[in-house]
This record gives sequence, structure tokens and C-alpha cells, in this order.
Amino acid sequence: MKKFMVIGLGNFGFQVARSLFEDGNEVIAIDSSRDRVQEIRDYCSRGIVANAENKDFLQSVGAQEMDAVILSMGDNISQSIITTLLLKELQVKYLIAKANDPEHGKALRKVGADRVIFPEQEVAIKLAQRLTSPSILDTLELGGEYVLTELLPPMEFVGQSLMEVNLRRVYNLFVVAVKEAVPERVTVLPPAEYRIKDSDTLVILGSTDDIAKLNKKTKAS
Repeated sequence: MKKFMVIGLGNFGFQVARSLFEDGNEVIAIDSSRDRVQEIRDYCSRGIVANAENKDFLQSVGAQEMDAVILSMGDNISQSIITTLLLKELQVKYLIAKANDPEHGKALRKVGADRVIFPEQEVAIKLAQRLTSPSILDTLELGGEYVLTELLPPMEFVGQSLMEVNLRRVYNLFVVAVKEAVPERVTVLPPAEYRIKDSDTLVILGSTDDIAKLNKKTKAS
């Protein structure tokens, strides 16, 4: 079981806290609004009504012991920047901070946020990908130019083995897993002789440019 702290229980913070808790993690949820903490009480390990802009308070509730702290105070820019600074002074292991805009995000990075997210922007990008590239089911950025992508195989791949398709040589891509629909299971690091089915989903590791080249073939097939 991992430990997480979510500070700020707006729509984004609430959903993050609830999802982490329902996945079996320990979650401390903090907000200055008593009503918001009341709403989250069934979806967290501990709900606290407090102003998180206080180093002694953050230390007393164990922020430095968390596997990650998620800071969702985007509507209050100055407060989120100060709280980020305080959390980094406590040497939290990993700090994710929500930002309103690029300038806000830049400030959060400068004071130590390990990752800055723009929820609305990320949702918009994923929606655009789904509409323009329906074969791409989901994408996870790994840093730099590399991503992990779930991709429906082109029809010409169906019936061929991974060795015959040879994505590594042709596209410089690596199949790290296959999600099978029939039977329902996931094969991690599938063998070269695995034969691709039309109901499979390929989990591929590679650069965004190389995946884009494969996706063009997918849309054309």
C-alpha cells in the first residue's frame, strides 16, 4: 500500500484522491473548506480541514513520509507556489502540482515541483488524439521524446508473429505487452513467435516520431 497526500479538493483533487483511495492506497485529503472535506470522507483514509500554507502543519501530518503529494490549488496561484516551496523544504519524495497556465507552471517548477500538470490541456490533447488517430487508444509520456502507447494493430499485422512484423527493425519500436480480448489477459514481454490477433491491443514503447509513422500505416490499412 502506498501513501498519498492530496492538497486541494476541487474537481481535480477530489477525483485524484478518490481514485487513489479506491485503488487501495492510503490517502490523506486536505482542504480549507469543511464542506469539501465532508464530501471526501468516504473516499479517503483521513480528511483534514486546514490551510496547508504552513510548514509545521505539513510536517505534523507527515507530508515528508508520503510516496507522493498532489497539490491541486491551481485557483490560488500564490498559495500553490508557497505550498510547493514548503513541501520541497520538507523534502517530499515526489510532488505533483496543478497549474492554471504556462507562467504558473513555470513558477511551480522553479520552486521545486517534480511534475506540473495542466488537466484541461491534457484532456484536450487526448481527445484530439482519439478523434484524429482512432487506432491510438492511450499514450503515457515517459519523459523526453519517448512514450508508451496502446495501439490497435494494422490489419496487415493480423496473423503474423511479432518476429515477422519486426517493429524493432522497421520502426524502431518495441512491443512491451499485448492485451488480449479473447481470452482476456495481458502478456508482458510477449515472445517473438506470438501471433497478433485482430482483437489484440499492442503496448508499444518508442519515440513519438516513430509511433506517428506506424500510426500512418494503421490509418491507411
